[in-house]
Order: sequence, then structure tokens, then C-alpha cells
Amino acid sequence: MTPAPSTKTEQDFADCAFGDFWLRKMRTLYKQLDAVGNGYLCLDDMIELPTLLLDAFPKMATESGDTLVKSMIDLWYGFLCTSVDEDDRCHHQLLENDLIESLKRTLNTGFKEHLYEGLVKPLFQAADCDADGLISMLEYKTMMRAFKVPDRDSELIFKLQDTEHKGKIGLETFRAILANYFYSEDEKTGLRVFGPLINYKRPEDFGEVACGPCWEGKMRCMFRRLDIANEGKISCKDFIQIARTLSVRSHLDKQRSNAVMRAILSLWIKFIAVDKDGKHFASITEKEFIKNMRTLINGKFRHEIDQFGWTFFKAVETSGDGYIQLQEYRNIQEAWGVTREEADGFFKVLDLDKDNRISSDEYLTAWCDYFLGEDPHSKYKALFGPVIAKPAAP
Repeated sequence: MTPAPSTKTEQDFADCAFGDFWLRKMRTLYKQLDAVGNGYLCLDDMIELPTLLLDAFPKMATESGDTLVKSMIDLWYGFLCTSVDEDDRCHHQLLENDLIESLKRTLNTGFKEHLYEGLVKPLFQAADCDADGLISMLEYKTMMRAFKVPDRDSELIFKLQDTEHKGKIGLETFRAILANYFYSEDEKTGLRVFGPLINYKRPEDFGEVACGPCWEGKMRCMFRRLDIANEGKISCKDFIQIARTLSVRSHLDKQRSNAVMRAILSLWIKFIAVDKDGKHFASITEKEFIKNMRTLINGKFRHEIDQFGWTFFKAVETSGDGYIQLQEYRNIQEAWGVTREEADGFFKVLDLDKDNRISSDEYLTAWCDYFLGEDPHSKYKALFGPVIAKPAAP
């Protein structure tokens, strides 16, 4: 069902109650801002937006460009990254849950007062290069490409709001579009401004992991996939090899290749090679790996699990449509030592709607369930191969 055109401004909406529909919209926005797949947001992502828009609109007035840059910086410091001291926000790496909590603190107060002057007008004026007070569909689509929104989704929103069918919309209409996105909690009338909504189960939605036999068997399988050299231990060199293999197989550009390497080194340094007391290891055995994962899985690591999965997904999802094909999925899995036959079989498991491609929702649903789920009958338990019941021989 197509929603009706939106005309309400942010001031016309009641205070947001932060329900499931709103949460999915903010998670979607987060993923669109992290277009490369770093697994986090940082100040550079805010700078990337005006950079892309200045390139897309070369005739943009210098004053409009200056205002746009300022608006992105204000958005970061004032509303998105508020979980740390202001002095630390310049270098902070913002996780999805941190952004959600920051918006919950400010959306009904300062953000509502800031939205029109601080975000709506700067974006609109950036796209309105001829300063006629209107933006065309092409200008709207070009602007939304900076947020990595596919043209077809932007076209749908634009046509819905262009009620007079003149091929242009004004500032107040654009204001209503963004106000609806941030404040509407009605799934029937809410606009999917930044593309189809994310809908996989968050790590925060899983209960505490009991680390039972099935979970432990999955971690043993994971360990042996990480043990590239089959030495009975894993070290940083195994992680470097995985990142390089994925980059080569997928023909990644430098930006995506660096994102993968950064994510996988972070996984090793922050979580796998460290015990509960903060001691780091040059290498660890299977027994040590299982022990460490037991102590970490219910702590901070669980809140970053889907961010790592997102990075690997985005590494091979180069079309920008939110899907990966069979060969792209093979590239991910074979980098971890999964055979092509295993990868092809599990591709069919992940492809829930049988459209011969995997969405980010389908991939991340399996990824989170693998690390946090404990159902021995889950169809996702063999994501990296069969569950291994017995520990490795000493």
C-alpha cells in the first residue's frame, strides 16, 4: 500500500515514542551513512556527505556549500555523537546502538528545533542550484545518492510528494519528507526516505548467551576456519590473510579493502586475542579461543557483532542495491576457508525469498544468529560449516 503524501512538519508531530518502526528507520539511516562498510560511523562520514554533494552539484553556491558543511558538523557534534565528551567526538567511532540512544535523548527536544534550519534548508539549498526555490526529480535523486539511496526509491518518494505533478517540489514539501522520516511512527503512512528498512534481529534483541554445547560447537568450527594454516592455533597473520583473500577475490578498491582489513584487525586485537583481564596474546589455541569467547560474548563484543558482518557484506555488495549475488557470496565464504560446495549450499539457505540473491537482512540475520543463537535446530548453525562437537586433540 502506497502511503499518502506527507504535509506535516516536525512541529505537527507528537513526541516520538521510539517504537519498532522508528527504530528500523534509524537503523536504516545508520547503514546508509556507513556506505563503505567501516562497521561504525565517524566524523569522516559526515564530511563525506558534503564532499559528494559538492562534486554532484558543481554549480552550488560557495555560501550554500559552507552552510552544508556546517550543518553536517553540527549534526554530528550536537545530535548523533553525544555518548562521549565533546573533546572526544572528533575521533569517536559511533556504533549503531550509540546513535539510537543519542537520538532518543535529543529527538523530541533540540533535534526538533534544529531540523528545519539545521538540516532541511542546507540540503535543499545545496540541491537547488538555480536558486528558484524548487528542486527537480533529478536534483532530488542526485542529492539522495550521497546517502546511497537507489534512484528507484528516490523516484517513488518524489512522485508521491509531487502532488501537482509539475516535476518539482518546494522547500516545505522537502521539510515534510524529512519530518515524516524522523517523527512518523505510523508504518502505513511513514516514508522510506532512505531506502527499504533494515529488518534483521539486532544483537540487543538476543538473550544472554549460555554458551551451551551447540554454541561451543559453532565456535570450534569458526576457530578452525580462522586457522588458515591449520596449525592448531590462530594469530594475526591468519586474519591478515583472510582480509587479503577477500580483497583479491572481490577486486575491492582501496577504500573497501582498507575497511575490511581494519574490521578484521579490530576483531583480532579488540576481542579474540585478549582475555577478560586485558592480556593480549600473539597466538591462541582452540581451547583459549573458546574460553575467551565465553567471557566476551555477553559483553561489548555482542553489540559489535552485526557491524563486523555488515563490513563483510558491504565489501562485496558493490552495486549499491543492498544485495549480493552467488559469486559475491562465494568470495566472502571462501576467504574464511569455506568450500565452494558449502557456500553454494548455504546460499540457498540464506536466500529466503528465492530471488537468487541475498539481502543485507538475510545475511545479517544468519550472522547474528550464528554468534548469539543457541538453538541446535537453527538453519543458520552451519554458516561456516558443520557444528564440531569434540574439541581439538591437545
